[in-house]
Amino acid sequence: MWFLGIDIGTTHLKVVGVLENGEVLAAQRCRTPFSERDGLTFHEGEAIWQALVGLIGDYARHASAAGGLLAGISVGTFGQEESLAVDAQGNQTWPSLAWWQNYAAPSLSADDSAWLDTPEHYAISGLRLRSNQTPERLSHLRKHHPDRWRKTDKWVDFGSYVMWRLTGNWCVSASQINHSQCFDVRSLKPHGATFERLALEPSLFPRIAETGEHCGEISNSALPGVALAPGAAVYVGGHDQIMGAYAVQSTRPTDVFDSIGTSEYLMTISRLYQPEAIAWQLGIDYERSWRAGEFMMGYANPSGKIIQTLSELFFAGDFDRLFQALAMQQGGEEVRVSLAQESGGQGLFTLHDVEAGATPGSMVCSVLDHIAFHMRHVLAHMCELGAINVQDAVLMGSLFQREEMLAHRSRCWGMPLFVSELAEPVATGAATIAREAWLDRGVSA
Repeated sequence: MWFLGIDIGTTHLKVVGVLENGEVLAAQRCRTPFSERDGLTFHEGEAIWQALVGLIGDYARHASAAGGLLAGISVGTFGQEESLAVDAQGNQTWPSLAWWQNYAAPSLSADDSAWLDTPEHYAISGLRLRSNQTPERLSHLRKHHPDRWRKTDKWVDFGSYVMWRLTGNWCVSASQINHSQCFDVRSLKPHGATFERLALEPSLFPRIAETGEHCGEISNSALPGVALAPGAAVYVGGHDQIMGAYAVQSTRPTDVFDSIGTSEYLMTISRLYQPEAIAWQLGIDYERSWRAGEFMMGYANPSGKIIQTLSELFFAGDFDRLFQALAMQQGGEEVRVSLAQESGGQGLFTLHDVEAGATPGSMVCSVLDHIAFHMRHVLAHMCELGAINVQDAVLMGSLFQREEMLAHRSRCWGMPLFVSELAEPVATGAATIAREAWLDRGVSA
């Protein structure tokens, strides 16, 4: 038998199989379908589902053919910010606006936005308000498309939607639900004052389930041509960052993870929940980990986008030339850098006091030095909040596969850093969760 992990990402849908003996099979991927309207990018539920059905069917016929029957599936996906509005039959009433985009004008009132971003509300939800989260997007739907809003029965992330397509049951991962800002991250119960203020009902969201929990048996008609084991089931996955960290920790135990793609996401694991003033000021996210009662602190910085911008500004988009220039520098020149993430300013970053003779390499090094020291500063606060005695960190993502990037970050952080060798940690983590949950159910039965 074999187990399937699904990763629904911004650019690609990815699947990985794990055999009953734990062997990880090769990954397979296809482009994530999207649509465009009014200059904005959307993800449609039916389009992603059909692309997944084709991808899984091809994978089952080829890459996993030697595994025999499919016994379990789990799903990792981008955050709850990417959610669909569906009616009582599960039909989409409004698509998901891509997580990196916003509507032209806010629909949430200034008073409600301010209230949702207070330290007091942060202590409940574990997140500060962002313009791409559920309160703003539901307000947009209700204000600008009232006919679609009246038909809406559920607001679901893509993990919940795919689990429903596979089983007919609605549930949402504990590691996704607090991104709605409507639930208490500690108890996972609806926060009454938030629901009242936003004029929403808790029934708008699916049942909350912990990672690895049984969601339901896979319908025989869900995956045509895929041979299912008796009782083949879907097990709850979660936020892609959580699934990736889970996979990495199973190969190299650590409490600190740093994943870099378009965004760099720094994560630490702790059983403590201490949403103190410094956590609110820095904008540290709290979400549930893959273990009940455990929290993952996270901090996002657009490091990958900044590096891409630097390559376009100074090296005609050539990453190789950028990293070669970085490797030749021993430290940034006297070029002062500020990140919009730190100051709340516009854009990505600002260079100050650039003197005549400053080279592209010196400016690149100055910016990457500043990013590294900023992330190390945030990590120190996260470890203090979580009572973590940091020993090392595991790095994930394609940019950390660059030797120059690893050497630079190691120099700036001054601690042991290990690069994960997992090619697709999110899908691998999801497949491993399905396998372990199936084994646990077999033992208990």
